[in-house]
Amino acid sequence: MSKQTTEGLLDSLARIRFSDPRVIFVESVIVIILAWTLAAHIFDIVDVISKPSLIGASMWEIVNSPAFAEHMFPTLRRTVYGLVVTIIIGTALGIGMGMRDWIRKAFQDYVTIGLAMPGLFIAIFAAMWFGISDLTPTVAAAVISFPFLTQNVFEGVRDLDNDVLAMASSFDVSNRRAIRRIIIPGIMPEWFAGMRYSLAIVYKTVALTELVAAENGLGFIVRDHLERLDFTGAMAWTILFVIVVLVVEYGILKQLEKRIFSWREDISGVMAT
Repeated sequence: MSKQTTEGLLDSLARIRFSDPRVIFVESVIVIILAWTLAAHIFDIVDVISKPSLIGASMWEIVNSPAFAEHMFPTLRRTVYGLVVTIIIGTALGIGMGMRDWIRKAFQDYVTIGLAMPGLFIAIFAAMWFGISDLTPTVAAAVISFPFLTQNVFEGVRDLDNDVLAMASSFDVSNRRAIRRIIIPGIMPEWFAGMRYSLAIVYKTVALTELVAAENGLGFIVRDHLERLDFTGAMAWTILFVIVVLVVEYGILKQLEKRIFSWREDISGVMAT
């Protein structure tokens, strides 16, 4: 291999290291693992903070045991329930607030309160009301997350071109048709951003509620390990859940977003030519 080719390859690798987000993420994970391992051994606190090799072995054991499905699937099921309720309420209320001033005046303060409400309070209240059931994390997750989607949708509707809405009104376009043909396509960027943010909140709220009131799920099993002072097991379950979240984010949501907004890339390409 010539010197020029070698230098070109090194330059390409250097650019990838500092520009490709996937490579940067892997590098950051490697740095965290190395720093964690060194800290555990240098300060002799393996029993306190464990170490990556022990957690990795525990993760492998969990994945190959029935406990993985027993606790991970209920958490994912409750997450889906909470997200569906959030999408229905948040989208409908956000559009209503953007289209009708009286709806905005009636619900804006409640949305603001919801944005500021601590998740732990709602989790405890839901546990008191509904006990140990799927309804508890579903209600808690929806109550905490729907204000974020509502606010995003409301802002999206408010930012729409008023001339287009006025034209639809002048041609006696029904509200249902205007929502379907004008508002929903126009607010998709804000809706998608709000939905992804709400999903992150739903994840956290479901796990938090399972800590308080559940007989299975991620929160329940993490609490069980912490009560037994098993930090390795608790971290193993937590990291496995993070991996599942990343798979959903990049394997499903990112791909869905690309498909939905692919027309933007097509238009950009046409304008560039």
